[in-house]
Amino acid sequence: MFKKITIFIILLTLLFSSFCKFTIVSSDPGQIYEGDASVFYRNVTVYAPAVASADEGYVGVISTITVTIQSNGSGRVFVDTLPLTEVDMQGSARLAVKVACTLVENDENCDVNPAGFDYFFVVRTSSPVIGGPSAGAIMTVATISLLENWEMDNKTIMTGMINPDGSIGPIGGIPQKIDAAYSVGATHFLIPYGQGVYTEMVTTTESQNGWIRTVTRPVTRNIADYAMEKYGIVVTEVADVNEAVENFTGYRFFFNETEGKITTEDYIKAMKPLASTLLEQARQAYDNASSRLDNSSIPNKYPTYYKDDIADQLKTAKDGLIKSEEAFENETYYTSTSKSFQSLISSRFVLYSCQYWEPGNTTFFKDLFQEVQSWYNDAASEAKNAVINGFISLQSVGAAQRRASEAKQYLDDADSLYKNGLNFYSDVLDFLYKLAFVVERSNSIGWWIHIGSYFNETGKLDKNTLENLALEYIEEAQQATVYSDIILTETGATTGDSADYLSKAEELLQTARDDLDGGYPAAALFESLEATVRANLAIEIIGVEPKDKIEIAKESASNKIANSRQQGIEPVLAVSYYEYGESLANESDFNNALLYYKYGGMIAGALGFTDSTTRSSSGYVGLPKITRPLNIDWPLFVTIIAILSAVTGIGIGLIISGVTNKEDFKKLIPRNLYYYNRPRQPYFSKKDMPRSIKDYYKKNK
Repeated sequence: MFKKITIFIILLTLLFSSFCKFTIVSSDPGQIYEGDASVFYRNVTVYAPAVASADEGYVGVISTITVTIQSNGSGRVFVDTLPLTEVDMQGSARLAVKVACTLVENDENCDVNPAGFDYFFVVRTSSPVIGGPSAGAIMTVATISLLENWEMDNKTIMTGMINPDGSIGPIGGIPQKIDAAYSVGATHFLIPYGQGVYTEMVTTTESQNGWIRTVTRPVTRNIADYAMEKYGIVVTEVADVNEAVENFTGYRFFFNETEGKITTEDYIKAMKPLASTLLEQARQAYDNASSRLDNSSIPNKYPTYYKDDIADQLKTAKDGLIKSEEAFENETYYTSTSKSFQSLISSRFVLYSCQYWEPGNTTFFKDLFQEVQSWYNDAASEAKNAVINGFISLQSVGAAQRRASEAKQYLDDADSLYKNGLNFYSDVLDFLYKLAFVVERSNSIGWWIHIGSYFNETGKLDKNTLENLALEYIEEAQQATVYSDIILTETGATTGDSADYLSKAEELLQTARDDLDGGYPAAALFESLEATVRANLAIEIIGVEPKDKIEIAKESASNKIANSRQQGIEPVLAVSYYEYGESLANESDFNNALLYYKYGGMIAGALGFTDSTTRSSSGYVGLPKITRPLNIDWPLFVTIIAILSAVTGIGIGLIISGVTNKEDFKKLIPRNLYYYNRPRQPYFSKKDMPRSIKDYYKKNK
């Protein structure tokens, strides 16, 4: 009787399992020996959803990524993809390792040295997929789990880029990726924070007054509703890698406070004197320009109202001055300096215009250009030769170098206008404005270089480290812009705000390359970070108003600034841009406000991931509880009940009739049972590791 019952239970279990799906999260440690030398390795295989192009359009597919860490290494990263992705995954893998290693290296509860390992990523999928960066986040989590020896939840799947500040970057094709996740049994899906809605183009046929027309409209849908209603999958938005790690492993990192915690007062002490000085200079410049314009002989009658044109710029100078005074009173000192700067440019332009109209000045253009060029050369030399020792000087010198680079672009444009002959009056005005900008930008170089003296230096940086870091961020920005271009083309968002963000990102990326080659590595670093932010925003705001993203971006930036200060790093630039974003939001300039919030947050976060002296401690908090509403697929439920009832009847019949003949029992088992229960994706065994791992160490040990 016991044997009959056992056979019945096996049959019941096998049939029921045919309705279940499984995900792969396997981890295998091991050692390789060659003589007296041994190499330790550990690997994990995870699913990564992707999007592929098919005859019926874009569809979700599943990729497997096997991540292997191996001892006796030196931090190198190897990537093997088959088939190839449209965007190279090498940069994403390197950034994933960098972010993971920074967290693990600074974890007081882990004695692993990440620099002593090599890292291998083997990516396999059934068809060519679009984009490689969207797997960056899961590669980071997998690398952390291997270094820390933490288990990963096998029912959770994730999509998202990894950014230099550890944040999870935006991606496209989320609905299709959820489709793919369901095909392998996922019950929990992680997406980048802020991408909880998506827009798709829906085509309908309408009939009106006997006419039939086809209309295509954008429709906004909720990702969580889509996943739950269609598949019963719970969607969670995660902002950074720490949240992602917690959702996969139950562990998270806690950052330690430093004794010398920096407060907002330190920032105010640094910025207030500068804002006060510039405000006074802007007042004097405006008064001087106003007086010169009143006493000038600039023609102002039909058809040449030249004086009125110049007077418009004087009004702009006045408006900037008023806004600077208001910002100073509100203690938003970076905003005050920015408005003063704009006022100074306009006042100087008015002054140059008045000089242009003075009689007898035949060499005015030549003399002015040479004077401004000399002015710029002195300031640019100061920026290029400024010493960077740590994270404070990195920010102050980086800001100075960016201003030197920007001034050079305006100077080159003015030179081009001058060499082309300044044949039109509009060319003359453009020439004078660009030179006015160069002078004021050159003046600002000195301000930023010396503002770092208000803070104690933090961390250590040398020229070689800085150049390598800038190059890494440039490569990350390159991937972000290429991926963004693909997504915008797919969604048809080739005009509007998204396209503008991407266009500027591409310009900044080229500027970063030029500045790195031109001896401005700090400028290149921050330009590449801004390029990444703009490329990400191009995706984030598809079908969404920038205004709707403001509060999320503001909160995120504020948290990152607080974390940076908690770690003992004053994010001077991040605070400045955060404050400016707040001012822009108050002026209802939501596009630029969103940009500055995001950029400020990126800087603050990146500083924390660059500083190897910041300490943290990991701790187990448990996997987050997932509340899943009752969602019954009634047709499937009825089918299962019917099958179970039938099987139960058969089982009872077997027991009663005393069927023990093995041949009779075999007839009851579906001949293709294994077909229904086979794994959906192959596991990667030890023998499937990249050959280069074993081959390399055989040759070198």
